[in-house]
Parts: sequence; structure tokens; C-alpha cells
Amino acid sequence: MSIGDLSTQLQWPLMGRNKISGSIPEEMGNLRNLTILYMNQNRLHGNIPDGIGKLQNLHVLDLSSNKLSGTLPSFLSNLTQLNELYVQQNSLSSRLPPSFGLCINLPTVNLSHNSLSGNIPKEIVSLSSLASYLGLSHNSLNGYVPIEVGRLVNLVKLDFSHNQLTGEIPPPLGDSVLLQYLYLEKKFLQGEILRSLTTLKGLKELDLSSNNLSGQIPEFLGTFRSLQSLNLSFNDLDGEVPKPGVFSNASEIYVLGNKVLCGKDPKLKSKAKFSKILIIVISVSGAVILSLALTFLLLH
Repeated sequence: MSIGDLSTQLQWPLMGRNKISGSIPEEMGNLRNLTILYMNQNRLHGNIPDGIGKLQNLHVLDLSSNKLSGTLPSFLSNLTQLNELYVQQNSLSSRLPPSFGLCINLPTVNLSHNSLSGNIPKEIVSLSSLASYLGLSHNSLNGYVPIEVGRLVNLVKLDFSHNQLTGEIPPPLGDSVLLQYLYLEKKFLQGEILRSLTTLKGLKELDLSSNNLSGQIPEFLGTFRSLQSLNLSFNDLDGEVPKPGVFSNASEIYVLGNKVLCGKDPKLKSKAKFSKILIIVISVSGAVILSLALTFLLLH
């Protein structure tokens, strides 16, 4: 018996976490009434078959944590009822298809931990339906962050980290006023932390670490009452570290690796001071020992 022999009235086949191996059968497209398809955390390999594009009633598609390869198919845009798409932790290696912009009812997309390349199409970051999560981290995406990212006015979580994106943080990102989690670390971003981000007052976590950002740390970040974690480490920031808000909690702010910052975590200062004292003590002790040794030799 094959999947294609199952009832066409089937709506919720739950096949996740079952160690299923092999490829996804093309006959899956015969199950036209599917609304939810979980095939995550298996051992599936090969391409995502064209048959998936025939599932017009699909609301949730979860193919995450498998060994799927090949391209991210453009026919996914046919799934106009799709609300949640999870394809993270596979080996997909294509470019992101601009046709994703046709998925007008899609609040959640997770394509992280693949080998996707090329630019981020503006059609994806123009999706006003994206309200929960857009995850593109741990891929090989390059180019600039599209300025259209400001159209994600309803988005809560955005993760573009661990890619090869360049340029500056786009000012329109400040229009995404509902953002609570923003991850842009470990890329090649440059320029200053823009004042246009002052509108992101609902941020809980902000990670801009391991970039080439310069200038001073803006004090407005200290006015974000919801901000619980801030990572600005390993950039080229200068000036003083502000003191209000999250900056008063040394355990939740990370600024290491900015060589010309001053006013860092007092604990770091203490460690540095202790190191200097230790060096002085060792130097003095060495001089005393050397003097005693010379005296002993002269007397004998």
C-alpha cells in the first residue's frame, strides 16, 4: 500500500518523529483534502516533490529536520491557504524564489539551517501577512537587506543571522513596530545603529554582534523597557556605554570585542585591574628574588 492509496478525505496525517526514511512520494499530491502535513524529524531525503504543490487546502507544512536537498520549489506559492511553513534543518541549496510573494496568508516561515544562496527577494519581505516569524538564519544568503523589510509591520520575530549579508541596517526596519526579537548577528553589516530604530520599543532581544558596525551605542536603547537582552559585541563601536535601562544589568548586555568602548561592565574592569596588580606583584617579587640571589653569590 502506498500513500497514494490513502483516502482522499484524509486531512491530518501526522507522520513526524517516526524515523521514516526514503523520499517523499509524488503520490502525496493525490491527497487533495490535506490541511496539515507533519513529516518533520524523519530521515527523508531527495527533493520536495511537485505533488506537494497540488495540496491547495494545506494550512501547515512541516518538513523540518530531515535530509531534503535540491531546490526550494517555486510551486509552494500555489499553496495560497498556507499559514505555517517549516523547512528548516535540511540541505536545500537553491535561491529563494520570488514567487513566495504570492503566499498572501502566510504568517510563519522558517527556512533556517539550509544552504540557500543569493539575495533575499523583496517579494518575501513585502508579505504583509508575515506576523509571527521569518527565519532565514544559517544560510549563505548575500547582498543587502531589502529596504522593503519595513513592510513587515506586523512581524514579531525576524532572524537573518549567520549569512553573508552586507551594507547597512535599512532605515525602514524601524517601521516594523511590533518586533520583539531581532537577530542580525554574524554578518558583514556596517554603518551606525540608526535612530530610525527608536520606534522598536517592544524589543525583548536584539543581537547585532559580530558585524562591522561603528559609531556610538545609541542611548535610546536604554529607554526600551521590554529589552531583556542586548548583544553588541565584536563590532567597531566607540564612546561610552550608556547606563540606563538594560545597560544597568551587566548579565544581559554584551559589548566585548569593541576595542575603543569605555565604561564597560565594572566586572570586566575589575578583572583588568586585578591582572595589572598581579603583574606588578610578580614583577616586584621577581626583582626581590633576583637581588637575594646576587647577594648570595657575592658572599660566597
